[in-house]
Amino acid sequence: MGGLPATFTLWHVLQRGTVPVLRGTLRRLFLRNSRFPLFVGRGVRILSPSLLYANRGVFLGDYSYVNCYSTQGIRLGRNVTVREFAWIQLTSRLDHPGVSLEVGDDTYIGPRATLGAAAPVKIGSRCQLGANVSLIAESHLYGGSDPIFNQGVSRKGIVIGDDCWIGNNAIILDGVSIGSGSVIGAGSVVTRSVPGGVVAAGVPARVIRTR
Repeated sequence: MGGLPATFTLWHVLQRGTVPVLRGTLRRLFLRNSRFPLFVGRGVRILSPSLLYANRGVFLGDYSYVNCYSTQGIRLGRNVTVREFAWIQLTSRLDHPGVSLEVGDDTYIGPRATLGAAAPVKIGSRCQLGANVSLIAESHLYGGSDPIFNQGVSRKGIVIGDDCWIGNNAIILDGVSIGSGSVIGAGSVVTRSVPGGVVAAGVPARVIRTR
């Protein structure tokens, strides 16, 4: 099979790199804690931009929503990629701010990912999170007879070690830790912590083998 025409490849490179880096350069006027180059796609919305700490080579895909309002902000390592239509929110109520999101170097976060980091969320380096992955670091309380709406939430946090692969549509719930080098199967719901170097899958997710 022959290669693509050079003009097609050049246009793709311009769309993928040159135009986003121009947007990122303009955004850096407001993102004073970001480093060059910063790649920003079309329609990206960043709230409380002074709380976003972006290292070199960060890419924010088209129409991503990033709400940084929190006590410690968002820290993205070198060459972190956040793909299109991602939703990242640390705080939903201004009177109860979230804490932090930290993502290590060279980590990839797939399209339409949902990262709710009311409690601290830490994702290691060289991780790969597939499309529609959800990390929700908060849980509603519902015990007793009081209305659920009035009972508030609990917050524990989520930790994902280095070199993990989280398959498409997986859900990681509050209080879970995933050890380095582990794989979470597509569509899994992880309700309990997973050790390093294993493959876990299912609803709820269970360890099915070691790597």
